[in-house]
Amino acid sequence: MKKTFLTLGLALTTALSMAQPPQNQGGRPVPHADSLRPQMQNLFGPLTKRMQIHGYIQGGYEWNNKMEVQTNTFNMKRAGFALFAQVSDRWDFFFFHDLPSELQDFYTTFRATKGKGLSIRIGQMKNSIGLENPYSPAILELVDVTAQSTTFFAGTVDPLFASKVMYGRDLGAMILGELFNSHFKYEIGIWNGQGVNCTDKNNKKDFQAKLEYAPMPNLRFVTSGQKGKGVAADYCWFSPSAPYISPYNRNIKAGEEYDRDRWTFGVEYKTFATTPMSDWKKRPFSFRGEIMGGKDGDVNSLGGYAMMTIPLFSTLDAVASYDFINFNTTEDLKSTKYVIGLQYWFFNRCRVQLQYTRTDLENMTAGEPVIIPNPQGPPTIINNYQPDYDLLQLQVQIGF
Repeated sequence: MKKTFLTLGLALTTALSMAQPPQNQGGRPVPHADSLRPQMQNLFGPLTKRMQIHGYIQGGYEWNNKMEVQTNTFNMKRAGFALFAQVSDRWDFFFFHDLPSELQDFYTTFRATKGKGLSIRIGQMKNSIGLENPYSPAILELVDVTAQSTTFFAGTVDPLFASKVMYGRDLGAMILGELFNSHFKYEIGIWNGQGVNCTDKNNKKDFQAKLEYAPMPNLRFVTSGQKGKGVAADYCWFSPSAPYISPYNRNIKAGEEYDRDRWTFGVEYKTFATTPMSDWKKRPFSFRGEIMGGKDGDVNSLGGYAMMTIPLFSTLDAVASYDFINFNTTEDLKSTKYVIGLQYWFFNRCRVQLQYTRTDLENMTAGEPVIIPNPQGPPTIINNYQPDYDLLQLQVQIGF
């Protein structure tokens, strides 16, 4: 990691030296600076023209009454930078580091065909599960980024999958491409199945596939699926004293291998197509919805969401979301979120978000049940369920 930052530092230092002529101690240009600068430009100019650096910072304030205890705090949720390098006409490289956490993306893509029909990508990257998982937090509407179902099924936060946040990414390789004037897009990948910066814990790989059909540029249908073999996290994610790894699945023990399968179907519509270089004051009405399911061992899960963004003025949007997940359809462990909010754009990739979230929980335990002895018969068991709660969030995003 130190070598990475040293390399980036050297690149930035070189760029600064190119941007300003060398100075002597008196502040005047060095006599031979004019002769050196063309040589530097000839050496580094082609490279710098093929590189792009982007980043964003997200932080703010939140209040909630989870577990019937009111808390409030200022936070810095994300601060990351990305480097994209177009090495050649067919070969590129992408790198992304979330500074408060860890390295998330490092992969290279080679376009094997003359057109966009077939490319090969190798490295650590976002996996192919779901419609919204590939999107950056810098453009997604929710302060909490993705829906609960995406977060769980794509492996961002799954107690069985890992004992830490995995950001919907994994190590592996895929082939991808666009066909028939980009009306069809596909991804077929093979993965470790253990998340970011983790070697495989077994000799079996996860297989994923995604297919997208866009009858028009502003409407697309996306389906994806996974067939895999996971190895459960090696310690309890939510309570060190618990006899099981996940509160949603009590049948799989630490380090145990289990079937890990996923499927999704989603649709996204915008009133007009957008590109990364679109005018930030001209934003479309958009709707995105998806149904997602999975099976871990013998436990089935089901979730879905509907996300809507309505431009009110040139710089102000209304945001609304409905989002549910049933982590265990047999035990009926449900979490449903309702989100309403506003986002104000004050520059390209820069916004202020204000959102209220109501979370309704069903059969979600908050610990071991209370057992009341009964000398004349069976004891009385009172389950300790989590109560519903509210969340208010204010976030500022600065992007470049």
